[in-house]
Amino acid sequence: MTDHAIIGTAGHIDHGKTALTKALTGFDTDTLAEEKRRGITIELGFAFMETPGFDKQVIFIDVPGHEKLIKTMVAGASNLDAALLVVAADEGINVQTREHFDILRLLDIAHGVVALTKSDLVDEDRIAAVTAEVQNLVAGSFLENAPIIPVSAITMQGLDELKAAIVDAARKVQKRADSGIFRMPVDRVFTMHGFGTVVAGTILSGEVKLGDKLEVLPDGIVSRVRGIQVHGQSVQRSEIGKRTAINLQDIKKDQLRRGQVVCAPGSLKPSSRMDIRLQVLENYPEELKNRIRVRFHVGTDEVMARLLLLDCDKVQPGDTALAQLVLESPTVALPKDRFVIRAFSSMQTIGGGAILDAHPVHHKRFDEAILDSLEKRQGDLCDVLEQAFTKSGSDPLSITDAAAAIGESEEDVLKAVDELSASGEIKRITPRNLENVPRDPSRETYIHAKIFDDLTQKLIVIMKEFFAKNPYKLYMGPADLQSRFMKLARRPVYEAVMIELRQAGKLIWKDGRVTLSDREIQFRVGERQLAERIERQYDESGFSSPPEYEVFDSLRITPDTFENIITALIEQGKLIRLGEKVTYHTKHLKATKQIVADLITKHNGISAAELRDSLGVTRKYAVAILEYFDDQQFTKRVGEKRVLK
Repeated sequence: MTDHAIIGTAGHIDHGKTALTKALTGFDTDTLAEEKRRGITIELGFAFMETPGFDKQVIFIDVPGHEKLIKTMVAGASNLDAALLVVAADEGINVQTREHFDILRLLDIAHGVVALTKSDLVDEDRIAAVTAEVQNLVAGSFLENAPIIPVSAITMQGLDELKAAIVDAARKVQKRADSGIFRMPVDRVFTMHGFGTVVAGTILSGEVKLGDKLEVLPDGIVSRVRGIQVHGQSVQRSEIGKRTAINLQDIKKDQLRRGQVVCAPGSLKPSSRMDIRLQVLENYPEELKNRIRVRFHVGTDEVMARLLLLDCDKVQPGDTALAQLVLESPTVALPKDRFVIRAFSSMQTIGGGAILDAHPVHHKRFDEAILDSLEKRQGDLCDVLEQAFTKSGSDPLSITDAAAAIGESEEDVLKAVDELSASGEIKRITPRNLENVPRDPSRETYIHAKIFDDLTQKLIVIMKEFFAKNPYKLYMGPADLQSRFMKLARRPVYEAVMIELRQAGKLIWKDGRVTLSDREIQFRVGERQLAERIERQYDESGFSSPPEYEVFDSLRITPDTFENIITALIEQGKLIRLGEKVTYHTKHLKATKQIVADLITKHNGISAAELRDSLGVTRKYAVAILEYFDDQQFTKRVGEKRVLK
């Protein structure tokens, strides 16, 4: 349950919505001079109904009924918990009665009450006739079983019964799903003497506190919270579901408007495209064609847009379609937000539905993969979440990112992520420094398993392409591999892919370098025999290894061929190049290493001269050997001696 229930009025102009609101709450919601002069509601009005003994605050939003003010009505109705449909008993159902009712259905309002106003002006037969008319209108809708109560704002007839029905509807209102990230569509902007600019609306998720930094989208204005009011009372904080007024610091009123969204900085981003599931009203008078210009109402905003039908060429009244809206100016929304579209010129309500993707790319029409993806976005939470990971591609999503992308709470997303991870649909990307620490969901990121598998294959392709260009190399430097892979994905993904391939036995690491487990150097015709001859020369020479130029001179081959074969022998670990002028057979270097260790242990150190005499080689060789062992961190230099490191 929630401690607030926001009730919105709906109905034709002059059917008594504002008078009824005043009778219920004691507040006159028509506060503008023009409203008083013309006797009609122009702007949204707000009032609070006393409910003794009831644990919820009932808040009324009174909307205008004039056909030219539907834009304002939709803004007021966009975030209701329940509706009060008002029908004048003397006039019955009229044009805006039907349109307002259609809008309430399209916005997926779940609860409501019907009031037959001006009942003091008609007899019982008329009441019965209008009641039957209303029952026929609401059949099959959320108001089908709602009470229909005759009332009079003048005589107060039926007022207590109506209040009880409203409280009963408010009691059924469930707590809103909370993503945890602050979001509030703006439906009012005003100034308060001594305070400055104030924005007001209904908080859809998260909370706001004094001093918080907030962003106003789509304009990207950043400000701080100077003050907060709820129900006319100054408070330190406000939260989801509450009508809230926020005093923003250092912002002028003309920078703000209805339709903007106030949110945590960086948590949302504006969009100029929306993927939608559209339901066309049964009573819309014509078929809907591709690329028509429409008025798109989402949250408290109205934006002009082109409607691109993705799965059909035309939509008949009463039918549904998958479509993309191309907006003429950016707005802010999340998946599952409800919307209404109206005709551009006639301003009739066409239909509405739910947003499937608030940040799509341009789609080709009749693309089966796209249509399948959009259908899945209408499924259960796991299906919707899987599509979010598919869309994110090689960029891992955190729990917070995923929750914001699909408009769900982090708690629910975490459960779905665990389910998808257990079934192998998504892959956890864990930085190395978090591999062996207790789980912290706030630091976890995930990527779709198919995309991860594709990236592992691409890494293997990168290595194969490298070896194709370097056929005499057996290993690849990890820095080179990483720089190439990071054109495809970020470093944490690279590390996860490397771990995956290594654990699968597809990669081998040696001396800080990496190779494919099935990698072999493919010698050209005759080169294998040359390699064996060269290796044999170094083997037979013992500690007095010949310079490379001497070996080259003994063979009738080109310099390139010689360098290729030497490179291959070094990559295979058969030879080791200690320096520019000294190359050793690995077998002799291992023997040398043991000799050095024994001499250091026996004499507490060894000099280049002592190693020279022990091996019977020149000083050049002794220095090269010791410097190599220093580089390998086997020894370290202390004065003129080496000791074991």
